[in-house]
Amino acid sequence: MVRSIVLSLASLALLAPQADAQQDAANLTAFYVIKAKPGMAKQLEAGIRKHNAWHAKVDDRKGSNVTVVVAGDEFGTYRVGYGNLRWADMDRFSPEQGMADGDDVQVNIMPFVESVISRILLRRDDLGRASASDPPATLSWVTYNYIRPGKAAEYAAYLARLKEAYDKANSPYKYFIQQVINGAGTPAYITVRPAEKWADFATPANTRQALVAAYGELEADRLLNVVDEVVLRSASFVAARRADLSYTPR
Repeated sequence: MVRSIVLSLASLALLAPQADAQQDAANLTAFYVIKAKPGMAKQLEAGIRKHNAWHAKVDDRKGSNVTVVVAGDEFGTYRVGYGNLRWADMDRFSPEQGMADGDDVQVNIMPFVESVISRILLRRDDLGRASASDPPATLSWVTYNYIRPGKAAEYAAYLARLKEAYDKANSPYKYFIQQVINGAGTPAYITVRPAEKWADFATPANTRQALVAAYGELEADRLLNVVDEVVLRSASFVAARRADLSYTPR
């Protein structure tokens, strides 16, 4: 699946100036949101397993992580991520490999798919407190914030100040940030809170408390007003990892 976006990835480099300073970093994810046709979830899962077997057969060295939304927006959708990619990685695959990958997807996966959304994500370790390159968590609380046009820099500045506040407080609250740099809903930022069990979500974020402790009430309120002004809409859900559908290179 990841091979089908080789050409678009090459052109998208022009759309990601934030990556310039880390252009050699493995901080990209080719990401797909897949909705199964009604009544065909089991067939789709079987097709994903077959496609993973194809990747193993060709000794693909890049793995995939598959999650399923178990609560919240887009309930029941499958989310497939090919992470820790560099722009240069995409140049290493021949057109023949891409065609073979696409052909296998068409045979084993697409007959059971109602819709697919494709996105390219840029991991922003400068804005989060847990690395997205850590081993995949059992559960993830995911919040999409869709940003008004021309306001992405303001929201990123807010996230940087928020991270600084949590760091000053030595807060146990951990999350990582991904920026949607291509695909539906751009500009957008994704906050992902990893957990191993549902009880881990009981620890509140205490955002305002952290901001007040770091900067005082006036600055905390100003920063929170920035969020109100620049965020167009939000969506959130909890996704559970499906190790049985993910591909791990041998």
